[in-house]
Amino acid sequence: MTISSVVQRGSSAYVYNEKNQTSCTISLGSGSLCGFSSSFVCVKRGSTLYVYDEKGHSLSTISVGSGEFHSCAATINIKRGSTLYMYDEKGRSKGTRSV
Repeated sequence: MTISSVVQRGSSAYVYNEKNQTSCTISLGSGSLCGFSSSFVCVKRGSTLYVYDEKGHSLSTISVGSGEFHSCAATINIKRGSTLYMYDEKGRSKGTRSV
């Protein structure tokens, strides 16, 4: 099933499928929901981005460091300085580009 929406309530993120049923609940702890796509959810805790699938299973962790999280769609984009680093949901590098 695909992710159709994710709602943050308090310290939890509720993941909904295309039938508007709750697929899973992800504990955010002291982190925050950053975004989602049809196949994964991004949660930032400190300087690390955690990526989960529609069932709440961890797919990868990506160090954000002093960079800025920019988007979570087909790729996960993190800006560090004037460079945009692109990753897939497994945390594998998909390239960089200057911004």
